[in-house]
Amino acid sequence: MSERKTMREDRRQEFVDTALQVFERQGAANTSLRDVIGAMNDGRGVGMSVFYYYFESKDDLVNACLTSYFDRNAREVITVLDNPSLDVQEALDGIAVPLVDVIRKLYEIFAEKENWYNYLGTNLNLVNGFLSMIITHLTHALDRWLEQGDLPRTRLTDAIDTTTLAWLLANVTASVISNGKAALDPSEKYETHTALLTETVAVLSQLLDYPLEVPRAVTSVRGMTARC
Repeated sequence: MSERKTMREDRRQEFVDTALQVFERQGAANTSLRDVIGAMNDGRGVGMSVFYYYFESKDDLVNACLTSYFDRNAREVITVLDNPSLDVQEALDGIAVPLVDVIRKLYEIFAEKENWYNYLGTNLNLVNGFLSMIITHLTHALDRWLEQGDLPRTRLTDAIDTTTLAWLLANVTASVISNGKAALDPSEKYETHTALLTETVAVLSQLLDYPLEVPRAVTSVRGMTARC
């Protein structure tokens, strides 16, 4: 990679990192481009033309922020799925940490539930990009668990291959989280995390015919315990 390209990518990442900090404080809907530009260079700011050299619009910047954050969390999920020593429940416990982080980040950037719901509904490539990164690793983990007997063989696992099953599990999880958020009280963010993950685990338990427990990363937030 050329030095010029590296510098350009570093500068673009600086915009992303700065925007994430401002979004976390104010929410994306309440943040103007001038807020982000003014926060650059440790608060000294940059010219508006500099921003438009790297991004087409505020929406383009928001997409870049979430893509960067989702990519980082996807790598954490992949590390868990690729660990052959973990059974299904242990893998779920490990995945819950980056998953809760994703929900928290979405909550901070889109503080109003309508903003989150509408944004994800019209930006499916963002969610699909996250899922595409992990799907092969989830498929291999499912193969391993079925072969070792950690997961039971059911009519569902006999009817479809593990790649299709992996997509089904991933899409169900994304659907429960994105749609469920719209019905929850945005002032209760800890309860939001718990409710969304509890619902997700309940659905996954039914699909896999396997009694999964709600991960401690979720239940420890408010001392809640549950089994689905």
